[in-house]
Amino acid sequence: MMNRWQRLFEGIRTEIKVFIFFSVLLTAFRIVFLAVFQSQLASVTMENILTSLWLGFRMENILTSLWLGFRLSLKTVGSLCLLGFLGGTLVHTFVPKWPSLRIKQVLYSIATILLTFLFLGRIPFYKIFNSSYNAMLINGKNDDIGAIVNTAINEYNALMYIIGAVVLSAALCYFLVRFLAWGAKKYSDYADDLRNADDADTVRNSDSADNRRLCTTWYPKTKKTQWMTGIALTVAIGVLGLFFRFGGAFSYTNSINWESAARLSSNLLNENILDDVQALYRVKSIAKRTAELEVINLTPQELNEKITAVGGKFNGTNFDGSFTRTITTQRLADQPQSINLVLGESYGLWPFLAEYNEPGAYLVEQGRKYAASPQAMSTQLALAQGTGTMPAINGLLTGMPDTGLYPNYEGESFKEPYGLGIGPVMKKLGYKTVFWYGGFSTWQNVKNFVLSQGFDEFHDASEMPSEDGNAWGVGDKDLFKAISAYMNQHRGEKILNVIMTTSNHPPYSINVAKEGYDVNKVKGHLPDSIEENDKQLNEMGHIWYADHVMGNFIAREETADPSALFVITGDHSERFNFAREVGPNVASTIPIIFYGHGIHKDWLAPNAFGMSIQIIPTLAELVGRLGQTYEAMIPSLFTQEEFVFNHRLYLDKSGKVLEQSASMPQSYGDMIKNMRELAAWRIKH
Repeated sequence: MMNRWQRLFEGIRTEIKVFIFFSVLLTAFRIVFLAVFQSQLASVTMENILTSLWLGFRMENILTSLWLGFRLSLKTVGSLCLLGFLGGTLVHTFVPKWPSLRIKQVLYSIATILLTFLFLGRIPFYKIFNSSYNAMLINGKNDDIGAIVNTAINEYNALMYIIGAVVLSAALCYFLVRFLAWGAKKYSDYADDLRNADDADTVRNSDSADNRRLCTTWYPKTKKTQWMTGIALTVAIGVLGLFFRFGGAFSYTNSINWESAARLSSNLLNENILDDVQALYRVKSIAKRTAELEVINLTPQELNEKITAVGGKFNGTNFDGSFTRTITTQRLADQPQSINLVLGESYGLWPFLAEYNEPGAYLVEQGRKYAASPQAMSTQLALAQGTGTMPAINGLLTGMPDTGLYPNYEGESFKEPYGLGIGPVMKKLGYKTVFWYGGFSTWQNVKNFVLSQGFDEFHDASEMPSEDGNAWGVGDKDLFKAISAYMNQHRGEKILNVIMTTSNHPPYSINVAKEGYDVNKVKGHLPDSIEENDKQLNEMGHIWYADHVMGNFIAREETADPSALFVITGDHSERFNFAREVGPNVASTIPIIFYGHGIHKDWLAPNAFGMSIQIIPTLAELVGRLGQTYEAMIPSLFTQEEFVFNHRLYLDKSGKVLEQSASMPQSYGDMIKNMRELAAWRIKH
């Protein structure tokens, strides 16, 4: 009988087989998936795919898809191996009679059956939705299940796929069981022979033993080697676990997950990166977010009352139309040919504030320069939509205050655009709408949501060559370079570019020194509220970098198009780590700067304040012509409100940003409640 160390090593040997089996299986599924949908790959045939794999010819996009898929599937395969190790190998190590191999054969056969059925189910799912498993699995619960089943059988040959899954999974399970058992019994017999033989060397050198010597017979025999082996195995398993956890990397910087997997220009290749377990994890993540959404129902009378209370005129049929506004003052003599709204990642207001002149004058030199221009107007203080990027994007695309809902996952968001959002408003005023994102399109379903909300085009990191990217996207410099190249090809068109940057965000992996960041202009010039260490200095280097490359972009564009209008703002602020607590006036505010030919600084008061979604009506008032109309729930910045608010804060003429609470003026609380209920109702209905 084998001792516990031999049982442990034999179990680990089995897990290695499991890793090989499932890695090969998932890669094979990806290749078959590409074969089925090869027509979606321009000028690529299955013959080319097989040739590239068999002969080693480089077909970069296809091989990249398979490689990234393999890396992402390390999470899936690693989880399966961990289950077998904990439930089989580890127990068997200390309990000799534990049926470890049988347990693993059953466990991994079930996993094989599930993966096979999921894979063959993915093929018709992709045909319907042009996607592997996604939020439609959640939304499907509200559909007619009978109709879905009928359609699946009659239109998408569901029975054929079910039969195929049964046959294929049976064959795969048979192979798996034999593969796991291969060598295990022979090794056990060989170990027993060694243990019972009078002359171990004779057994080792015998012909029959050659067929059983399928793994090392070494095991630690002294206390010292046992301790050393145990520690080494523990460390090795921990390192492997970390490597698998980050999808073939050891850090967040180079990691891959379902939200950052779309890195290629082909939707098919991007979806091919996800295995079906990771696709279902995507569904689970979305379901969790969806489950937290509010449910609200309002009668027509209640709608009327609330719309009237917030300054609208209920028309009985069209919610968005109840907030129609007419342009009565023509501010810019000539409409700008291009409008560029830069939604800067973590581009907070604090470096603009006088108390942070050092290091702010250097970190946001470009932003400060444009804010100080006589051709610019800006707010003194402004509230972001929320503390994350997606709330900021949701605000611009819906034109409504934050409610805690995720309209980017709501069914209503994909039926028709919100007329209050920046896309429909600017299209109505004659602009082509283009959204630029420095990250990947599958993140937060952003591409589908943007294109459903009145935008003509969406461009992401997969289209932008970059040497400065990380797991979440490309460097801002390359993002702006792509936009400039695009604009050079479309001069003469009236275009709105909404630009969501990414670089000023963890893991802060841009080589900012190479880009020109002089750390000595920051080091030694920090207030006591900011800690001076390498990590913080590097983070501030990314603030500088984001501002610097944005400034270069603005300079290029206004040279090419002197009529161009620019909006500089941030998605949120509250991610910067101050060494000590600072108030929300510092931690939670963003700049809103309008810069361009014909703008007058005195159009906004020196103490003007606002909220991010007021950018939409302000743009409409700037570029619209007399008598034109647009829809906006909140007035423009030209109409100074009594107060503004976001998901948790409010700001009024006192100039103080405060937490919403029962102690704030009742009129503020009533307005916030009505606004949020109306926005939630519109998102749901």
